[in-house]
Amino acid sequence: MSALLPLHTCRWQAIAVLVVAALLLPDSVCAEPATTSPDVIAVFEQGGDANYHIPNLVVANDGTVLAFCEERWRAAGDNVGECHIVLRRSLDEGRTWLPMTTLRRKDGGKFHMGSACVDRSTGTILLMCGGGWLKSEDSGATWTDWKPSIVVSADGMGGSTHGSAPGVTLQFGAAKGRLLWPARTVDKTDGYDDSSIPDRRAKCYSTVLYSDDHGKTIHRGNVFLRGTGEACLVERLDGHVYFNARAYFSDHRRRTALSRDGGRTFAEEGMDASIVEVDQGTCAGMVRYPPQLIGGADLVLFCNPDAKESVRCHGVLRGSRDGTRTWAYTKELNSASDWFDYSSIAVTHDGTILVMAKSTATGRGVPGFAKACSMIVFRVSLKWFLSADVSSCGRRD
Repeated sequence: MSALLPLHTCRWQAIAVLVVAALLLPDSVCAEPATTSPDVIAVFEQGGDANYHIPNLVVANDGTVLAFCEERWRAAGDNVGECHIVLRRSLDEGRTWLPMTTLRRKDGGKFHMGSACVDRSTGTILLMCGGGWLKSEDSGATWTDWKPSIVVSADGMGGSTHGSAPGVTLQFGAAKGRLLWPARTVDKTDGYDDSSIPDRRAKCYSTVLYSDDHGKTIHRGNVFLRGTGEACLVERLDGHVYFNARAYFSDHRRRTALSRDGGRTFAEEGMDASIVEVDQGTCAGMVRYPPQLIGGADLVLFCNPDAKESVRCHGVLRGSRDGTRTWAYTKELNSASDWFDYSSIAVTHDGTILVMAKSTATGRGVPGFAKACSMIVFRVSLKWFLSADVSSCGRRD
């Protein structure tokens, strides 16, 4: 149940948010009219044998937007018999999209989506996915095999980015230039059944994969946050790395961790008390809004289905002004009556916010998992997101 703050408190909070928003917005954005709702674009539309899942959204150094996902063939669930890796690109900040490219496909092949990362130093895009990892040196126009050296961890558990958010290039701390992917690992000492919730809670852990040589060598970080996976991460302006993970529990809370050494090791920080999520969690999106577009200000964006029910619905976009310690801004992308599943988030070179999510082709309605397998992009302006709304002052218990 939602508990609303007193109306006079909400009004003062709304005024405070407006003042901070005015400080964040550059003059060019302030002069633009605020849109009343997000534009919704169907990038991958469910139909025939095609069902889409596991979004991954990145922006190349030249501004090209790349939207990756799985194309599950003839079935929507995780136990699908055939699965492809597909891509669409946008050259105009997400307004229009080029035809779909299939990166991995084989009759009867089951190639699952991992995680992409743009090396900001070289411009190369590195993609971890089933069927063999890939790289592109021309913003996704062409792809070749990527075969790094994998350093085996002492515990032998490895790491996988399946279902995780995109990786990042660290920008601010001593590890500047490091490529860092959120990942998960599984303790299979006594066997493991991924369809078993007790096994997920007892044997799944979060971790990271990282490279200090532009993807030539991949290392795994420490293992932490038991019972979690499919995470996202962001670098704070002080160089610390904040980690936010799906949890396979029924308490509707995500788990967090923090690294003070550029992602090599993480210390557990506990639950995020303010973000609500569906039973047993889901894959969420998180990204830093480019500081150079807002005068060096600190703004981190986060999106997920804000619902305590078992149905993944009610897409919400949040914003933090203090490095993810609190979330000052909350805006609905769709309603509690609309499907919103796995999501990924990116910011284009002109500052437009893009949220890619598994939903219906219109982002409306709750038809059920098997009938909500399109990939849509919510396209919103920073001004719309930062505009205060007294109704958004509600707080969930």
